[in-house]
Amino acid sequence: MSVSPDLSTPTLSLAERDRRWGLLRDLMRRNEVEALLVPPAPVRYPADTYLTNDLPGSAVILPLEGEPVAIQRGASLAGSWLQAQELGEGTWIQDMRFGPRAPAMVRVLEELGLTKSRIGTIGILSGPNLLPYGWTPQPMWAYLQAELPQATFVDVLDEFTAVWLVKSDEELALFRFVSELAERACQVMLDVTKPGVSEIDVYAAILHEFHRHGAGMAHDLFLHSGPDNLSWDAPRWLHRAQPARVIQNGDMVLSEMMPAVGGIEAQVQMCVAVGDVAPEFHRAAEVARESYERGLEAIRPGVKFGEVADAMAEPLERAGAWHITPLIHSLTPLTMVGRVTRGTDRSITDRFKQVVELPGTDLDVVLEPGMTFQLEPDAVFGRRQVNIGGNVIVTADGHEELNTLPTRLRLAAS
Repeated sequence: MSVSPDLSTPTLSLAERDRRWGLLRDLMRRNEVEALLVPPAPVRYPADTYLTNDLPGSAVILPLEGEPVAIQRGASLAGSWLQAQELGEGTWIQDMRFGPRAPAMVRVLEELGLTKSRIGTIGILSGPNLLPYGWTPQPMWAYLQAELPQATFVDVLDEFTAVWLVKSDEELALFRFVSELAERACQVMLDVTKPGVSEIDVYAAILHEFHRHGAGMAHDLFLHSGPDNLSWDAPRWLHRAQPARVIQNGDMVLSEMMPAVGGIEAQVQMCVAVGDVAPEFHRAAEVARESYERGLEAIRPGVKFGEVADAMAEPLERAGAWHITPLIHSLTPLTMVGRVTRGTDRSITDRFKQVVELPGTDLDVVLEPGMTFQLEPDAVFGRRQVNIGGNVIVTADGHEELNTLPTRLRLAAS
């Protein structure tokens, strides 16, 4: 993939707003609900920003008829909303309120005359794979139940997710933009990574590349190094008082980047070998690349998500490799997740009282054009891990691959 010099940020129009609200109102009619209630959502599941195109953390009420209302946590955010409206920026909701959200949600439903109605809920009665019980605080839910005793709450998360997974042309343009930023950040990582450089220097260079183009992070940037390092998630030195590791010859440096712009997330896994690394790393890289290619071959409309996940798992199972992370998952929202290979290495399972493999979810969902996925094959032999991956769009006749640099093991410049 050649990176375009034009990095102007795509925007989402009022036509996109009307498309989303229209799809959700169709959902409401199918479920015979008179309002959709979306509590404040976490960053990885930005359901509220799907309706607002604005600052995260809103509670949103979308009535079947009339204008929606959004409620932010307090007065400190009112100035930002006012300025956006005065400058004609892309805020979608005009009736914006500020203060404790649970009482305000009840008040809005009273104003709308919907306290005895059927109300569709998102993130209250169920949740996605990483938050299976939803994301609504129990005191907020208890308050809503106590204040709205005659309302009937209907869980519509699954149907909401089905709408959310299929992207419009405007959303796909934004996804391509964020994927392109990730490609550039991978090049920055490759340029910076070398013996004698601290993990902090690599981490800062990657974040700078995203931030200078206006991208935030949907999750902490992952970065770890070492000759046999199984660490994942954020660097340990972000959370513990300890020095960052200095990269050495023979290290494998792995990163997972999760940039997001406008509520659209992309992901890449960049893996850089420094000098003479152990032979198992090169074997793992071959297996991971084969898994990636098998995933590309399988992605097309009409195929079940689980079939793609199984195709990606076969090379690992045949080679006797195991892996820590899912080989494939959906993006925005992160709900469809491929299985983790059985038989996790005993050096992990014998060390702890419990290590439960992440089960696959939504494996029976049929792929449609406009769905976005992240292929992230992770192959491990013993303690020697290679994790690669990039972003893919399902198209009418197959797939569109958006990244090349992070989809193979890369060698640091000598």
